[in-house]
Amino acid sequence: MDLIVIGDSRHQILSHLLEQKMGATVEELMGVLKVSRTSINQHIAVLEREGYVRKAEQRRTAGRPVRCYALTENGQNFFPKKYSWFSKVLLSTLQEQLGDDKLSSYMYDLGLKMSADLIPRLVGKNRIERVAEIVRIMNETGFRASEIDAEPSDKLPRVECTNCVYHDLAKDYPAVCRFDIGFLSGLMGAEVEHQSCMHREATACRFRFKPYS
Repeated sequence: MDLIVIGDSRHQILSHLLEQKMGATVEELMGVLKVSRTSINQHIAVLEREGYVRKAEQRRTAGRPVRCYALTENGQNFFPKKYSWFSKVLLSTLQEQLGDDKLSSYMYDLGLKMSADLIPRLVGKNRIERVAEIVRIMNETGFRASEIDAEPSDKLPRVECTNCVYHDLAKDYPAVCRFDIGFLSGLMGAEVEHQSCMHREATACRFRFKPYS
């Protein structure tokens, strides 16, 4: 939910709490927004319900404890961060140091490494069940993934993604796509063919698991 659309007052509350790491009281928020206690309580109730604000440790004021409110992790993440900028700087530096081919290999190996922690989720599953679990894993990491029909000569479904979580990066650094190949290869324990790619003018990214030799 975009809180700026709901109202500027709630955005002001989040902005103030971002600066007050130990939290703020209703009275302090009343002073910042210049609104009534009832109004602040109503805004806080919504922000709590949406998971942006939490009750913090009480503070003693004039000898009595007073309730404080602070940002949750979701509240912290409401404010833009420069992850994309940092990633581009990092990839640019790696490309200069390694060159295109070695960067591609590096991204593939990184995908393999990242898949290792998820292997337990695939233990005991046959290959078709593994594809279904891999689709679930990809959706959990931000992809809009689904199973699609196998190639006529294959038995395994393919994986299709209709979005790219690295869209801006992959436009400038195609080697980023090798991360996905390594990740999927590590999960399935098989080579992966990147049949189509949105950065090559396709409508979706499609991945085929190659049969064992």
